[in-house]
Amino acid sequence: MGEVWRARDTRIGRDVAIKVLPAAFAVDRDRLRRFEQEVRAAGTLNHPNLITIYDIGSDNGAPYLVMELLDGSTLRARISERLPIRKTIDYAIQIANGLAAAHEKGIVHRDLKPDNIYITRDGRVKILDFGLAKLRPEKDEGNTEARTEQKGTSPGVVLGTAGYMSPEQVRGDPVDHRSDIFSFGSILYEMLSGRRAFKGDSSVETMNAVLKEDPPELSVAESNIAPSLDLVVRHCLEKNREERFQSAKDLAFDLERLSTTSGPLPRGEGGAKRRVRGLWVVAAIVAIAALAWWLVGHRTTATAVKPAWAGRRFTLVTNQTGVEEFPSLAPDGKTFVYVSRASGNLDIYLKRVDGRNAINLTKDSPADDTMPAFSPDGSQIAFRSEREGGGIFIMGATGESVRRLTDFGFNPTWSPDGSEIAVCSGPMELRPQALPSTTGIEAVNVRSGARREIVPVTENGLQPSWSPHGDRIAYWSVIGAGGQRDLFTVDPRDPKHTVVQLTNDRPLDWNPVWSPDGKYLYFGSDRDGTMNLWRIPIDEHRGTGLGPPEPVPLPTRYAAHFSFARNSGALAYVGVDFSESISRVSFDPVSLRVTGEPTPILGGAMLTLLFPGGNVSPDGRWVAVTSLGTQEDLFLARTDGSEVRQLTDDPEKDRPGSWSPDGKLIYFYSQRGSRYEAWSIRPDGSGLRQVSRTIGQSFWRPRPMPDGRALYEFNSDGTVLLPLNPDGTATRVEPLPPMPDPKLRFQTPEVSADGKRFVGATGQLLGGVPGIWLYSVDTKRYEQLADRGFYPQWMPDGKRVLFFDGNGASVIDVASKQVRRIPVGRRLRACEISPDGRALILYESTEEADVWLMEVGAK
Repeated sequence: MGEVWRARDTRIGRDVAIKVLPAAFAVDRDRLRRFEQEVRAAGTLNHPNLITIYDIGSDNGAPYLVMELLDGSTLRARISERLPIRKTIDYAIQIANGLAAAHEKGIVHRDLKPDNIYITRDGRVKILDFGLAKLRPEKDEGNTEARTEQKGTSPGVVLGTAGYMSPEQVRGDPVDHRSDIFSFGSILYEMLSGRRAFKGDSSVETMNAVLKEDPPELSVAESNIAPSLDLVVRHCLEKNREERFQSAKDLAFDLERLSTTSGPLPRGEGGAKRRVRGLWVVAAIVAIAALAWWLVGHRTTATAVKPAWAGRRFTLVTNQTGVEEFPSLAPDGKTFVYVSRASGNLDIYLKRVDGRNAINLTKDSPADDTMPAFSPDGSQIAFRSEREGGGIFIMGATGESVRRLTDFGFNPTWSPDGSEIAVCSGPMELRPQALPSTTGIEAVNVRSGARREIVPVTENGLQPSWSPHGDRIAYWSVIGAGGQRDLFTVDPRDPKHTVVQLTNDRPLDWNPVWSPDGKYLYFGSDRDGTMNLWRIPIDEHRGTGLGPPEPVPLPTRYAAHFSFARNSGALAYVGVDFSESISRVSFDPVSLRVTGEPTPILGGAMLTLLFPGGNVSPDGRWVAVTSLGTQEDLFLARTDGSEVRQLTDDPEKDRPGSWSPDGKLIYFYSQRGSRYEAWSIRPDGSGLRQVSRTIGQSFWRPRPMPDGRALYEFNSDGTVLLPLNPDGTATRVEPLPPMPDPKLRFQTPEVSADGKRFVGATGQLLGGVPGIWLYSVDTKRYEQLADRGFYPQWMPDGKRVLFFDGNGASVIDVASKQVRRIPVGRRLRACEISPDGRALILYESTEEADVWLMEVGAK
């Protein structure tokens, strides 16, 4: 929920930890009061197995709490080491005792998991992070210590971590201390077996397993685990909480009793009989539990399911090969439009949600048409088109009467009265990780075309969404120079452009859409490890959040492009499957032909980020890439496919740069502070070092000059040199001269072997016109080589330049400017040439995206 700092309490001379909470807590007085109440309650706990709270306060509107500083590791890290049985039971007893102390005070943790349990160096267990803790209402009015529960979580809202939540949490039912006992059982199962008790390919599948499945028996799958211990685990994991341990104190007592007898069972007839008898007991209990679950499950289905998600039904409404994206539901939810390349270019299709055939509404346009949005009354569709130079167009609901509204803009959103359309100035596709950082939001009058600024370009507004009553526009933004992506709202009528920030944390938040009643802002986020749907309760008039983000899991590992039907409340979204591969293929630099079959290097569902050029080591044996996801880490992979090596493993964004000429360092850029800075690391993962310091700007993709005296990088303003100091750091910036056209930026540069010429591209980061350009260090002049292309790289002869051309690769002769296509025979995302020119590294990506419909039986 925030950042944790190490600090020194100078009053009594001890080190402490300070957690600083998001400012969103400060704007909601009820939320802040409840938070303070629960922290004070946790602060009254005095138990060796619970984190100790020392103080609570607020600084400049930011709430904070002071707690003890621990030295050790999380239980998650210890589980990976496969703990001995007796050590597992020892830790389990301490956890149970800590829970018993909390439950005695009326505190339910609600988010117990291995990440929230800490093992100190001397073997003490500490339960951490009561961020989702819930106070049990007290009824004894004569008790001066009793606390009355404030307005809590609404029934039907799922809070917790998939895989460790109890069935009642998954269903959104009220929870009590027995929910923690179920979570404890999941943890104990994982400690004993080394695998999750409940795990699926997505959060939805995992939570479904919690409701309907039982994990394999430990005493059968793990020969060193006694049936009696298995019984304790299964008693914790009963689906019906009435059948679990009824208190953590009883649980701790049973574990302590087992601690003297839970070693390997004695050999011989007696031990065998006890094992067989134990297995029969387990089988009987499992059968009884299954019957009880069947009865409870059927009764729950009929009477006890909470209305928030009652009857959620998912329907696949497109199933073509390729990508169908940008759905927009008509107000009645019976028809929708979406974008597909089925005709050869991007077109907008209209389809009934229960129909089979789609109608191409833009078939008469050879240009790409995308990003459709139904008007509030369903009579018109606004969309982005590349026809006639590009801009926002409006057509009738069945494709008639197309007219231009603007010559700019992306991602249109209608005002509730249909009089204006808000657009952003930068494009937005399926991947929000690499995007323009200079976009604004404007509102355009539908009749007159008059424009007014909503979010200045300097504030980086993306994917605007107008609230149902017109009070706010929600959007997301790339924050500052560090690459953080968070949610904001702004009053569209406020001339001062005053904004409210809704999220402020490391997860990537994007694609906001309002619920039809304006009570929630839904958005995409990777905060649970998948790119899925979340929501924030919100005050639509003020645009302020009323609580923390809540998961609304969809059955996909990557969800995007959300759209609500204004009247029915149905939700359309895109479920995406990505598959990427990196391979090496032999290449003849003279004939410009590939030879032989590619050798796989990396492949599968791991998403990567790269800028082709410089990623291959000087000896051609390694390629550097960055994984995308909740963490962005730097990896090395051998070009023969034999080894993958992870260099960084931390919450920071580590993105690829290039190798030093001697191959001893890898330069990359990382957000380990308020902005991206240049860093270096050795190929074995040692020697992590910050290179650029106090430059004052973010720069991307650091690369060394041939003489090793400087780095060169680029950002949205162009390319710069960073001269290196004697100690190897860079503290000065020397920009290259601006390009002759002020609308162009010289980006993704690569220097020639003699250091006298740069090739670079324009357009790929700013949505401008692509092209390949040459810059001469001697003449300080730019020269255009090609009117298309991205990611230029020098060929080893220094006379030709390889560049990414459409979905393939081409080579241009610098002197004659003649272009020759390289027949690769496959659709590429990018490619890179090896330092000796004898191989190409091929980056391929396939995307399969379909539109889904989620309907909810009751709001």
